Amino acid sequence: MEKNQYTPIVIESLIFGKNSDYPLYLKSGDNFILYRSKALIFSQSDALRLKNNGVDKLYIETKDKEKYDNDMLEHIEYIIKSPDYNFEEKAVKIYMYSKIYAEYVITTGNLKDNRENVKKSIETTIEYLLMSESAFMNLLNLSSYDYNEVGHGMNVSIYSMALANRLGFSNKISLYEIGFAGLTHDIGKLKIPKEILSKNNLSTKEIEEIKMHPIYSKEILMTNGIDNINIINGVLEHHEASNGTGYPFGKMEEDISTYGKIIIIANRFDSLTRNRPYRIKLDVDDALNAMEKNYELYNAAFLREFIIL
Repeated sequence: MEKNQYTPIVIESLIFGKNSDYPLYLKSGDNFILYRSKALIFSQSDALRLKNNGVDKLYIETKDKEKYDNDMLEHIEYIIKSPDYNFEEKAVKIYMYSKIYAEYVITTGNLKDNRENVKKSIETTIEYLLMSESAFMNLLNLSSYDYNEVGHGMNVSIYSMALANRLGFSNKISLYEIGFAGLTHDIGKLKIPKEILSKNNLSTKEIEEIKMHPIYSKEILMTNGIDNINIINGVLEHHEASNGTGYPFGKMEEDISTYGKIIIIANRFDSLTRNRPYRIKLDVDDALNAMEKNYELYNAAFLREFIIL
């Protein structure tokens, strides 16, 4: 008899007050224990009790993941339009739902299985950013500044879309492409050994290997059927510099795409404001001052608009 497979889900992603279309499980050691049968309501007080007992994840049977994903897509669409959530609450929900799919994509490199969910989460973030000038700050305040690839990818995506919007990119397709490129720009690091990525004193050979990650990111995207030239350029160029000192190609500003120029700024800002294995984070003002001092690395007009954000 084939053993059931289980998939972890974040408790806050469940829709409170809704009859579940699938059973929920707790994990105890290597065993999965039924917590809620199908069709029973999961409430906010249930979530609070679990949290108070140190439980932050429940599990569903893997065969039910499609039902769970459909629930998520419907709920995130409801949140953005619903008067039941204030503007700040919408930001919390959107960020949390987006993080669920970002984590899967960034840690596995598998875009095929969750492409529609990632697309919807980015589109919902765009809708939110276009609702108010305060939207960017609400999302910025939710960002985690401890170093991890998932938070970094999400933040670069959000910063890139916010800057593009500031620059007059009103076309939602363009905003989506920029957001997607920002989210996946570092996915190529999956091809680099973790011990190199977390190491302080790198050899010349190890540094050169890390500098290959934009090319590896392109390869992973192409393997997943993503060949949009705007997205590919944004991903490939996120470590280039306007004065030609960047990598992997050492392009000058006139040869860097518009998406690349945007993501270079977003990537650098988020890197400066997070704790890294080799550097303590800067606060927002110090990070922006550091970028201004090294203005020759960036498109001047784009950097000016980013600082105004």
